[in-house]
Amino acid sequence: MKEKRFTYHWVIVIACFLLMAASIGIVINCFNVFTVKLMDEFGWEADQIQLIGTIVSLAALIGGVIVGKVMARFTMRVAMPAYAVLTAAGFFLYSLCESLVMFYLVSVLVGIGMSGVSLVPCGALLNNWFSEKKGLATGIAFSGSVAGGMIFVQVTQAVVDASGWRMGYIVLGIISAVLLIPTSLFLVRESPKDKGMLPLGATEANAATAAAVTGISAGRFMKTGSFWLLSVSVFIIGFINMGMQNNFSIYMTEEMGHTDNFSTNIFSLVMGIQILGKIILGAIYDKKGVKFGTVYCTVLFLIAAGASLKAGSNAVAIVFGAFFGLVCSMTTVTPPYITMLVVGRRNYSVIYGLLSLFYGIGVAVGPVVAAKVFAGSGSYAPAWIAFMVLAVLLIVTTVAGCKHAREYSTAND
Repeated sequence: MKEKRFTYHWVIVIACFLLMAASIGIVINCFNVFTVKLMDEFGWEADQIQLIGTIVSLAALIGGVIVGKVMARFTMRVAMPAYAVLTAAGFFLYSLCESLVMFYLVSVLVGIGMSGVSLVPCGALLNNWFSEKKGLATGIAFSGSVAGGMIFVQVTQAVVDASGWRMGYIVLGIISAVLLIPTSLFLVRESPKDKGMLPLGATEANAATAAAVTGISAGRFMKTGSFWLLSVSVFIIGFINMGMQNNFSIYMTEEMGHTDNFSTNIFSLVMGIQILGKIILGAIYDKKGVKFGTVYCTVLFLIAAGASLKAGSNAVAIVFGAFFGLVCSMTTVTPPYITMLVVGRRNYSVIYGLLSLFYGIGVAVGPVVAAKVFAGSGSYAPAWIAFMVLAVLLIVTTVAGCKHAREYSTAND
């Protein structure tokens, strides 16, 4: 009997793609569309408005730590639609805001809502549904954040230009509600057994092993060297990638002397290539393993950072953008994948939520450190060189952190 190529496993991938597109793709990537409009209308300073995005990110990180426990108690079928409603409602509330305090309070709601429909639950779903092709599934699913960002930024900009920022938030609320709520209600199934199936790659002969819900406890894992090594790994990933990405426009225009339009076009190249890069990286993890995949990412980063130092040339700037787009794929693919590999299924959500805190710290600190280096020396070059050293260190921490994957993923504590 011929095996089906498209099964419900891939419906889960599609569901996660949509969830990522309508959560991170909107919440994080569309934020910049509103900043100038808010400054013009209310006279707020840039740092006051940027705090809106910071609060969203911090709330999402804190929410990510507890989302696993919430879903374990109420199940994904109940919890995810509630988180989806909270996220969509937040955008409608943004449209009613009249003060910074109101924006800050709503941002807490949006961040908590996003935590329950994005990285942690999507990673848990993929971990449950896939024994084989887990990397490819992760790459496809998590590319939704970039694809959603590219699409919804254009939609939001058009609405804001035509009808103002309040209508922009209303439209985003409608889009997020239309995508998040039905997807979480009708497509998401927590486990293959809910559909009378096995994880992809499992057979009747190894069904018990493949479907077993095993994995090290969060308490025990936090006492291992692997936890701290992987914490360093995800911190580095956030630190170097977002440190460069969030300073991209300033670097290209202020230091390399390019026009705003050229810088924007190169950044669009970065975003577009990320979609392909995530799928490629996921497939590499499946076929070649974590060690090869980590070396691959490090080499890409070294090429990108090296090219950035000579990016005053248009041709080299394009090379920089292309390789940086490929390496940026690790930001959403690598942390959940290595967590899946090492800790198993039983306590994945809780442990990944804890590791995400370190990733979030890297995301928050990296851009600030790079900007401080530029302010003090007049150049980003020292920061980029330091990032290259950290990229090499990433190989050591990741490979060492995954050393006991078989032992921890099959534990029953």
